[in-house]
Amino acid sequence: MTVEYGDARVPGDARTSVSPRTVSRLVGACAGGVLGALAASTADGHFAHHAAESAAKLRLLASDAGLLVPVGLVAGVVTAVAERVLLPEGLAAALATARDALAEPRRRTAAAAAFATASPLTVVALAALSHVARSTFSSGAPAMTSGAVVALAAALVTTAVAVVTSAASRFAAERFAARAPSVARGVLVGAGLAALLVAFGVVSGTTNGDGGFLGILGVLKREELDLRGVALLGVVFAGALGGVAFAGTARLGVLVLAALSPLALTAYAATTGLDARDVALAVERGAPLGARPLSVFRRLTDRDHDGQSALFGGGDCNDHDARIHAGADDVPGNGIDEDCSGADDVASNEAVTAPTAAPADGAPEAWLKAHFPDGLDVVLVSVDTLRADLGYAGNPRPVSPNIDALAAKSTVFDHAYSLASYTGKSVGPMLLGKYPSETHRNFEHFDRFDADETFVQERLERAGVRTLTAQGHWYFRPDSGIGTGFDDSDYSASPAVPQAEGDRTVNGDKLTDAAIRLLAKPENVAKRFYLWLHYVDVHAAYVPHPDFDFGSKSRDLYDGEIAFVDHHLGRLLAAIAASPTAGHTAIILTSDHGEAFGEHGMLRHGREVWEELVHVPLLIYVPGVEPHHVATRRSAIDLVPTLLDCYSAPRPTGDGSDFVSGRSLLSDVLTPASVNPARPVLVDMSAGPYNEERQAFIDGDMKLIATNGRPLGLYDLKRDPGETRDLLGDDAASQPILTHFKAFRRTLRTVPARR
Repeated sequence: MTVEYGDARVPGDARTSVSPRTVSRLVGACAGGVLGALAASTADGHFAHHAAESAAKLRLLASDAGLLVPVGLVAGVVTAVAERVLLPEGLAAALATARDALAEPRRRTAAAAAFATASPLTVVALAALSHVARSTFSSGAPAMTSGAVVALAAALVTTAVAVVTSAASRFAAERFAARAPSVARGVLVGAGLAALLVAFGVVSGTTNGDGGFLGILGVLKREELDLRGVALLGVVFAGALGGVAFAGTARLGVLVLAALSPLALTAYAATTGLDARDVALAVERGAPLGARPLSVFRRLTDRDHDGQSALFGGGDCNDHDARIHAGADDVPGNGIDEDCSGADDVASNEAVTAPTAAPADGAPEAWLKAHFPDGLDVVLVSVDTLRADLGYAGNPRPVSPNIDALAAKSTVFDHAYSLASYTGKSVGPMLLGKYPSETHRNFEHFDRFDADETFVQERLERAGVRTLTAQGHWYFRPDSGIGTGFDDSDYSASPAVPQAEGDRTVNGDKLTDAAIRLLAKPENVAKRFYLWLHYVDVHAAYVPHPDFDFGSKSRDLYDGEIAFVDHHLGRLLAAIAASPTAGHTAIILTSDHGEAFGEHGMLRHGREVWEELVHVPLLIYVPGVEPHHVATRRSAIDLVPTLLDCYSAPRPTGDGSDFVSGRSLLSDVLTPASVNPARPVLVDMSAGPYNEERQAFIDGDMKLIATNGRPLGLYDLKRDPGETRDLLGDDAASQPILTHFKAFRRTLRTVPARR
């Protein structure tokens, strides 16, 4: 290589040369990117500290800055390379050349027309591409196919914008050159038209993207849409661009020092700063930009590939042995601290014994059969995104009068838990009777389950039960696995166009109509039947209902959605009560997960396992059984064995994948609460494309939150129901539940997701 310094050359490969100006611009871009990263880190660290105020702020800010410094260097390199490729003469020279060229009226007119045309066309193109992407990714096609279709669409719309812009600039140059409008005017006109189109789309569209062609832009109104990370990344790149522009005004040595010396903060974050658990958690959960490089750096520095790193607060105390990490099982008494707890576990029965997956119920089986009504039919109602704080639980708003009336004659489980905080990770496992990580599934946002899995409706169908379902969402069709095994399925309430996320139409009324139609067919009720329906309207986006108006804020609209669903659920309950099967029809009502409205700095659901996200309603109404409340914590894992017991259907063999992990709730329904002891509850949200793995282990009133076996926090739900005081640092409080958690995890029959 030959490196030029003025007129001199350093001998080397004559095919390549790097000028001092190129080096200066590269270093300047990196220095500017790093300075931009440091500026962005002040806001990023502030956001993180707001999410975890217990973290030492100075340490947090320094660690977050250390994570963003490499981002600034990468931004600098990208900016410098882009400038070299697109503007070989340099940014300043290109601007000077453009200014000289635009002195000619014809070129100035063409440029003004290009800017005035390209900006609004770009908005139109993005709207078109968004429609294509939404339809493609919700079609159920393989990810590679969907990605290829979207990439092709992006190429086509980009080409269309370029062709139309070029044609408009040529036309303007030929027809209006004499007027020679300023380029600035063209920029303002284009920006103004683009802004008007965006504003129209945002105003006319709904938060789920409906409302016409430009209505797709209504998604920008979604409260959970967090663009802070994108904005902060823009600050980093702005710094890199500024560094290119001012590279010639500073000495090269100064630029090198400015670019590289802040890497000391990165070293601090890797070795010291993030070792404080509260600091690391603050970044993981609250830094809109810093959380991304933190995850990348942990993966890159995981030398033994056990999923955890010894650096950046990753929790691995031995990164040379894949058997040793924070999520490992510690073999008691072998002198090795496999789980990085600080000491080898002491051998004891308690340390190695966890509650078995499906032991005998509290009440003897013969006693249950003798006291439980014979010949029951069951209607299972699940309501998407339904929090536990309904009217019967103390909500003063009249959001759920029909559910409340059902609760008044049911067994009410005051502390019931879903299996995850996202539909795709909770509904399927709930109907399989397995923890999500125990299921044969693929690695998608909406899990699809293999033929190896047997859903409860398939077990009931084999037992001679007539199985029915009415659904209003594409996910519950047979191709996901969840919709298999039904003798009669009604999907008439489903939107004509499949939606990728949530409900984009109002269909709770149609779903109730479909369920009533199923129960009205003589062939469906001639023998014992099982009906499952899942209401989706409560899921965001929240649609206002004039007849159920509680206000305009998110929680108000959410409550209105609950009231709407409750009203139409009431029609179904009335139809059941008036039917000939009323005297032997049990009704179970629950939800797949809850919803956050600012608690723990969160909106919506799907990433964490806080109480507002996984504490759900659970009501079991059995005709003739005395209503009462069960205060003991229970889980959706118990629904399948409960349903099987309702029909006296055969239990799984326990061989291979033919098992269930829960216990029947019939003993809770039939006996006083004091008869049935507490048992641990596991919320087990497996990882997906848009969520990290999360588990919550609840033993008594203590709740441990972990990821991949690594503890994140411990809370006393009795004294601290809002989960605001982390007790993980208290050994007396944490060691017993950590021991139980590890033992319980050893009982899981974990299956890796198919990718």
